[in-house]
Amino acid sequence: MNDNGQTKFINNIRKALCVDGKRACPDLFCRQSDEESIEESVLILDRISNRQHSSRLQLLEIMIDAAKPVNLNVIPVKTLPDAAQEIVKLACEKQPEWGDEKSVALWKHPLIEEMNIGEILRKRNIGMIFSNQTDAGKTERERFIKESAVSFIGITSADYCIAETGTLVLKTAPGNERIVSLLPSIHVAVIKLEQVIADFKELYTLLDKDLKDSPEGIENGMTFITGPSKTADIEATMVHGAHGPREVYIYVVTGSLFPG
Repeated sequence: MNDNGQTKFINNIRKALCVDGKRACPDLFCRQSDEESIEESVLILDRISNRQHSSRLQLLEIMIDAAKPVNLNVIPVKTLPDAAQEIVKLACEKQPEWGDEKSVALWKHPLIEEMNIGEILRKRNIGMIFSNQTDAGKTERERFIKESAVSFIGITSADYCIAETGTLVLKTAPGNERIVSLLPSIHVAVIKLEQVIADFKELYTLLDKDLKDSPEGIENGMTFITGPSKTADIEATMVHGAHGPREVYIYVVTGSLFPG
């Protein structure tokens, strides 16, 4: 992987955390950039916003290749209804890790609601748990956590997906709870093709822009997910699902037939 400004980014984190014993301004993205950095950011943002459909499809091909070594399933679909049908098919084919009853936890997200997947799941007697709302109290949240823990599939969207590594970037918020991507044994994410970006340099530039557009700063957490949970702590044997989902599927809505 190229450096792509990551050294500078990590050094800023070290300064903010006083790793070197000196407290510095905790501006992780260096908003007081020099003229050259500002010009580079403008070029990157322009490249992202003006990226042609064919170039986005090329990024998707890169992401599919990057996903294979980490056991990540990247599946192009033409439309959101196609994504819904594929997810329902997956839910019918897969069996819960514990028990016999099937239930699915879902984000309260416009993309997921647009799929209207709930009605299809109900017809197949698959239960649904929707993520918490802004006004959810402690009791409601505890109930949601318990129900998510026994759900065998968690369905989310994402803010970005990095083609270079197949990494999902999810900002947590009310209705978009992190536990939906963490507790169920299968994590399914639905994104649109335009949410696929090239690399971490593009991500850092987009996050820097978000900070400049929001003077209050980052208010929510952010999760990076690259494939299913895995560990080789015991006898150097690779095991999936030890600390999170054992399977991850990303359905990418391309709006056209994928040539791959």
